Amino acid sequence: MESYRQTVIRIWPNGREDAPVDVVPTPGAETDGPEALFGEGCGPVFVVSGTHAFGRLTTPDEDEATLGGLYWGLGFQGEDWLPSVSTSPERQWVEKGALVKGVDEGEAISTASHHGQDFVLRWDASGLTPVATREGVDVGGDEPVAVQLTPARTGCPMRCGADGVCKMYGGPWTSSSITAAYFWSRHCDLLLDAFGCDVCEGEGGGGLIGGIDLFTPSREGGWQRGAPRTLAQIRGA
Repeated sequence: MESYRQTVIRIWPNGREDAPVDVVPTPGAETDGPEALFGEGCGPVFVVSGTHAFGRLTTPDEDEATLGGLYWGLGFQGEDWLPSVSTSPERQWVEKGALVKGVDEGEAISTASHHGQDFVLRWDASGLTPVATREGVDVGGDEPVAVQLTPARTGCPMRCGADGVCKMYGGPWTSSSITAAYFWSRHCDLLLDAFGCDVCEGEGGGGLIGGIDLFTPSREGGWQRGAPRTLAQIRGA
């Protein structure tokens, strides 16, 4: 799948309170290895996602539980890891996860498989390579793609990090505009949670509260309608 070779990875080398960097695919260019960020002798590092466990459609709450389990497990095992967010260049989907240092490929695959992930991303001196965790997962081959480190753009995530306030799509006029506004609002929430925003400081641009849960976007497709929500869930949104 082409999505594995177009994945942009955001990393917070010194924690979420410090400036992030992006690992950006640049096919045909000279690649940056993890040593450029973490110093000589770092060796390969692995990005493990914590979303869409076992290939299922999942809600934001289910993804949060998977991510929490991944972070707890890495901490319990004493691994050296950093928070990460993988995404498409247009931010159609996001995968919160962890960049893990000081482990071999077998250990990374075992960790990812335990948390229901079909692949890991290996980043080394040759570039970024998707690695399947089980048979039958098509990651589009094992040829690495060159990547380069760039300072992260931390403006509006709905505008791919640009400055300026985002504008809601849709509105409270017709059934189709209400639906559009609801999906826009949920995607805004998803990106604010993943990336934050230096423009609105994470407050968002407003939106609509709906009576259904939504399944989060993945590499396979966008938002999908999920289960009906209770009145308590709606009021707590």
